[in-house]
Formats: sequence, C-alpha cells, structure tokens
Amino acid sequence: MTLRSLIASHVKQERPEINVKVMSQLDELDQYFRVRCDEPLQQLMIRWSVRANIEDYRTCRFLFDGKRVTDRQTPNEVGMEDGDSIDAFTELMGA
Repeated sequence: MTLRSLIASHVKQERPEINVKVMSQLDELDQYFRVRCDEPLQQLMIRWSVRANIEDYRTCRFLFDGKRVTDRQTPNEVGMEDGDSIDAFTELMGA
C-alpha cells in the first residue's frame, strides 16, 4: 500500500457520510442531504425528486462541477466533499 492510499482510506473511515446540497431552478427546493461516500448517488436523486414532486428521478439531470453524474456513481468516485453541491435540472418537454 502506498502512503496516498493509506491516507485516503483513513479519511474515508473518518467521514463515511457527507452533506450534499442539491440546487435547482426552484430556490425553495435547495436542500441538504446526508449521503454515504461509498454508496451510489441514486438514493439522493430519488429523495430529492420526491421532495420536488417529480415522478421519476431519471427525467432529471444532475451535475457536479459541470459534469453529469449518474445514479450509479458514488461521492468518492466523483470527488465530492462535505458541503459540496449538485445542480439538478428537470427535462423540458415541449413541441
């Protein structure tokens, strides 16, 4: 094991959960969620969608640092830290 991997595993053990803010077009829906660093972001996406009255979270797009995140990615995989925010966008349907 390298020193870097030892430090990384130690940090993960100290903070297995982080607070992430989901920001959307509707200011009143900006909410903080506690998420585990090693679990997929799907649960956060589902919980936010329920609060936003959106039937299916998959109709939304979630971005972190300008890059799209999927429901299978974990906060560790995308480099999230405590207090970071995700942007949520709903799909526009129209003619």
